[in-house]
Amino acid sequence: MMGVLGITSLELMGCGSPPAAERPSGGAREQLSAEQCETRGAHVVGDIGDGATQRQDYVCPGGSAPIANIVAPAGGPIGVEGSVCCPK
Repeated sequence: MMGVLGITSLELMGCGSPPAAERPSGGAREQLSAEQCETRGAHVVGDIGDGATQRQDYVCPGGSAPIANIVAPAGGPIGVEGSVCCPK
């Protein structure tokens, strides 16, 4: 019989999306900081916590595919995980 710790470990192993380094490279998005996204005339859309923005079939609120994934600028604050840059 598996204890609570064993069940929790199994549940955690399957949670979330793989880190960016482990995602398939086919169709990989560009990476921009939030500032770079906005400089391009686009806007940042955050993930609601279900990882949907990181799926290849994700569509921005306007119906277009994301331009890029949002990453923290070098030496800057860490942004909201899972955010994408969407055209306006």
